[in-house]
Amino acid sequence: MKPNNISNKKVLISPLNWGMGHVARCIPLIDKLLKQENEVFIACNQIQKNIFHFYFHNQNILYIEHAGYPFEFKGKGRFMLDILFSYNRLRIRRSKELEEVDNMVDLHKIDLIISDHRYGFFSNKCTTIFMTHQLNLPVKPLFQFVQRIHERELRKFDLIWVLDNEKSTFAGNLSLNLGQFNVHYIGLLSRFSMYSSIGKTYPIVVVVSGPEPYAKQFFLEQLQKAKERSVETIIIAPKMYVSVNLQPKIKILLMENWIEKDEVIRRAKKIISRSGYSTIMDVMELNAEFEFVPTVGQSEQIYLSKLYQS
Repeated sequence: MKPNNISNKKVLISPLNWGMGHVARCIPLIDKLLKQENEVFIACNQIQKNIFHFYFHNQNILYIEHAGYPFEFKGKGRFMLDILFSYNRLRIRRSKELEEVDNMVDLHKIDLIISDHRYGFFSNKCTTIFMTHQLNLPVKPLFQFVQRIHERELRKFDLIWVLDNEKSTFAGNLSLNLGQFNVHYIGLLSRFSMYSSIGKTYPIVVVVSGPEPYAKQFFLEQLQKAKERSVETIIIAPKMYVSVNLQPKIKILLMENWIEKDEVIRRAKKIISRSGYSTIMDVMELNAEFEFVPTVGQSEQIYLSKLYQS
C-alpha cells in the first residue's frame, strides 16, 4: 500500500511535534489523500492546525485536538540526554496517546492510521502506517539501546512508509532497511511539489526552523553572517522574533502565513537552512543551491549535513 493506492477511506493522520518539518511533509500527503476522495482526520495541536489551515481552509477536514509529546531542550547540544531526562514524561504521554487513538478510531470509524514518527499514534483496531525517513537512528554506541527501542516500536505498525527511494539516495544509511521491516519506499514529500515553477530572483534566503532554543540560535548566527555578505539576504523567521533595523541588504520577514513564506522560498537562488530532512526534501524539489547548517549536537542533522557535503 502506497499513497497513490489509498482512496475512499477514512484516514487519521498525526505529525510529530518536533519543529514544523513533520507538519510540512504531511501537507502534500494530505493533499493527495483528499484528491483521491478520502475523508481526512488530522490529530494535532493548535499551532499545527493553524499551518494546515493555510493549505486546506476550503477542504472538508476534521481536526481533532491532540497534544504533542513533552520535549524539552536546554539548548546546549545534548539532544539525547535531554530526551532521556524527559523519558518518564514521554512514556506517560505515549501511554495516554494509545488510549486517545483507540477512542478516535471508534468514534470516527477510521479505516487507516498514518503516524508521522509518533510511536504512540497506533491502534490494533485498524491498519496502521508509520511514516519516517529513519529506520536507523544515528546514535553513538553508548545509546544503541535507543535504536533497539526504535525498532521495537516500528514493528508494532502494519507498514512503514520510508521517505526515500529504494537506493536510499537522499537519507543515506538512515533509510536502509537493515532490520527487514515491512517497508514501502514512497519517495520524497515536499509541499513545493504542489506549486508550478517560478523564477528565482532572491540571491539568498535563510529559513529559520527547528525546536527552540536552537532555532533562535540559528537566527542570531545567520543574522551576523548576513551583515558580512555583500549580497542581499532574506531571513524568514517566526513572528515571535523581534525585528531590528538593518542595512538595506538584509531583510527579515517575520511570517506566520506559510503560503506567503512559500512564495519567498520558491524564488530563492540559494537556501540556507538547518539540515532537517523535511527541509532537504524541499530543497531537492526546488532545485535550488543550498547550504545546510546542522544543529549542534543533533546527530541526524550532522549526518545529513556531511552526506550532502560529500
